[in-house]
Amino acid sequence: MKMEKPVLRELLKQERDNLDPDLIARWNREIHDQFWQLPQYREAELIMVYLSFGSEVDTWSLLDQAWADGKRTAVPKVRRYPKEMIAVEISGREDLEPSFWGIYEPVSDAELDPKQIDLIVVPGLAFNRQGYRIGYGGGYYDRFLPQVQGYKVGLCYPPFIRSDIPVQPWDQPVDLVICPGSNKKG
Repeated sequence: MKMEKPVLRELLKQERDNLDPDLIARWNREIHDQFWQLPQYREAELIMVYLSFGSEVDTWSLLDQAWADGKRTAVPKVRRYPKEMIAVEISGREDLEPSFWGIYEPVSDAELDPKQIDLIVVPGLAFNRQGYRIGYGGGYYDRFLPQVQGYKVGLCYPPFIRSDIPVQPWDQPVDLVICPGSNKKG
């Protein structure tokens, strides 16, 4: 029997928070190397990346490399009313500030058209082999992703490729999950 999402979400957060820091550092390097090798990354003009927080797979290195490679970058900004997420272009860390959750967000409210995004990195606590994920429960990405025509990538540590992820009709899968050791789906 599959666990309910809120219970599974808490267990996954605890498991990820307790991973060995040296192992996380090695996995992050492997994930970054795989990401930078993607043809979709090399060809992308505009990439959107979530800003990693806590024990999430590191995305700050992805942003730094994208800037070094001359790519345009966007990051998410959450609006509480109405409850939605928008893409905002940034050109450096100076364009960011801590939000009400302590997660960094862009200072600007200048919304980008999601159809302009060539490649988007989607957060998740865990992914299955079909590219479905369990996120943090806000539904922001499931509402945002249908507007994105670009390539959708999830980043995941090996213990979090799981078969027990409950999938709902509104859940949006990614095209590829990058995981140390192998790529899932795609």
